[in-house]
This record gives sequence, C-alpha cells and structure tokens, in this order.
Amino acid sequence: MADWIYYRIDLDVQGAITQLPDSQKVLGALIHRFSETYSSAEATQLVQGIRENTVPLTLSNILPRGYFPVPHTELLDQLSRQSMDSKDRKGIYKAVKKRLYVKRAQLEEIMSEPQRAACIYPYVSSKPTQQIHASIDSKRFNLPGLDPDLFSVPGVIIQEVRSEQTKELIREYSLYMAIERGTEGERLLDMLKLEANRAGEFVLGARGSQGLNTFIVKDVLEEMRVESNAAGYYLNLGMLLPGKISFEKSSLKLFTSERRPYNPPGGWDKAHHEGQFISFIEQGSIIYAPEGVGHAGESITSPAFTRDIVFGNALLYPVNKEEAS
Repeated sequence: MADWIYYRIDLDVQGAITQLPDSQKVLGALIHRFSETYSSAEATQLVQGIRENTVPLTLSNILPRGYFPVPHTELLDQLSRQSMDSKDRKGIYKAVKKRLYVKRAQLEEIMSEPQRAACIYPYVSSKPTQQIHASIDSKRFNLPGLDPDLFSVPGVIIQEVRSEQTKELIREYSLYMAIERGTEGERLLDMLKLEANRAGEFVLGARGSQGLNTFIVKDVLEEMRVESNAAGYYLNLGMLLPGKISFEKSSLKLFTSERRPYNPPGGWDKAHHEGQFISFIEQGSIIYAPEGVGHAGESITSPAFTRDIVFGNALLYPVNKEEAS
C-alpha cells in the first residue's frame, strides 16, 4: 500500500467550549461543509467511500496544539508491575491522571519512566464549569413582564499548567488528518486549505448560535509520511472502531455510547427505534497494528440510517516500540 500523508490542521477557538470535539463530530462537520462546497451527491459518495474503505482517511479528536493524549492505561499498567511504597504509588497515580495531554518529547519520557510524571511540565488539564444563560421569554413570546428564565450550560476549561502556580487558558488547537495521495481524501484537504485562506468557521458541538464550540481554521501543514501497512505501536488520537489490531499487545481504554436516531416531536415508536450501544477505543490507547494503520480501524453503517456511518477510522500516531513496552 502507498504511504499515508499526515496533516495537522490548526484551529483557534472562539468563545467557550462544552467539550473537546471527537473524531466523529469532526467528520460530521467536514462532510457538512463538503456538501455545501461541492454538492450533497458528492458528499454522499465520499461517505460511502469512507465506509467501504476505498477512500483512505483517518481523523483525530481536537487536541490542544502541540500536545498528545497521555496513555493512562499503559502507564498505570506499568506502575502496577513496579515495587514501591503504597503512598508513593498513590502519589504517582494522581500525577499521571492529572496530566491529560503532554508534549511529544514528554510523551516519550513519561512512557519510559511513568514514575517521573510529577516532574513533567507543562501539561494540559481540564476542569468542568457551568455558564449561566438567560432566556428572555418576554421577547420570545411577545409578552412583556415575563421574568427571564435562567439556566446553566455545562462546559469545560482546557488549561496549560506551566507550574502549580501558573495556568493559562488554551485557545489554540489542532486536528490531525491522514490521507492517501490521489484519492478523494485530497478534496477534503483542499477544502480545508480554502477554509484556512478565508478563516472559515466550524461549529463543532451544540449551542453554536450562542457562540459556543466555534473554531476558526488557521493553517494546514504536512507533518510526516507513514507506511500504511507497517506493523508497529501507535498512539490512538481519536475514537477507534477496531479492525485488525492485536488486543493482546495493545493497552486499551473503552468508551461505550448509545446511538439513537433523531427524536422528532411526539417521539419514535420505541419498538422499532431502540438505542444501539457501540464501544470505541478512546484516545490515549496504545494500539499494536500488525498490518499497519491502513487496516487498524473501520467505519460501519449507522444502526439508525443506512445512508449514514459510524466513523471509527481514528488517526493512529506512530510511537517507538520501546515507548509501549
């Protein structure tokens, strides 16, 4: 198989976010924009190619720029095999879990010596937050005198921790995309380059009309080339539906979600529209792909609508075997 080209798409966030968008949400936004830029028929054809794997394409979650997810499962497994005082072990576990993302060079360090996690700075952490909003029902219903309806919207604060005393809100993010030259994936790449030239906006989440979860495309950069059938260890950067991977050699963390079709007023007939549970391999998992990144993930037909897909082709970033041993 041909080499896959890995690209980094830089984005700046506008306003607050409710969560960091995952690779499935990213694909949905890209296909929606692709349909607007070209046509719905071409978008449908692209989605079909992704599902059938005739259009090689992988995507990452949205990540803090310059940072990679920490492989918690791998590190905690390493630590469980080491002899140490229980108090020391508890402190190291706490330091590892606080570090959600670290720099690439730090990733190598923390994977080779997880007991040094507390010494690694800077790193990225997150904390939940609530935003208070007011619904002005007097204007909405044209009934003067109604009191505003206050409600809260859950959000998340993503911050870079430079020291225990110095923390800074992160506004710069990146998305990774891998494609094969000469395929339809290049059209998605070209579209993103156009968006970067005009500082195009992407709403990646709910409440975009309120200014939440809105990102601006800033740049598209080629990162590296990866042989698509090269066996090896990889860091998962998205939501992966496993294809050909070695479960024995991998360190996995699973995420299970319930998939339901859109629920219109009045609701669906529950007897015919039961939710479907699907388990994904989360970002930060270490994947051993015996046949390379070209076969490690897959996308499947949506259980709700046959024309849609559940995207499981997460981007896998190469790491040295020694880093995952």
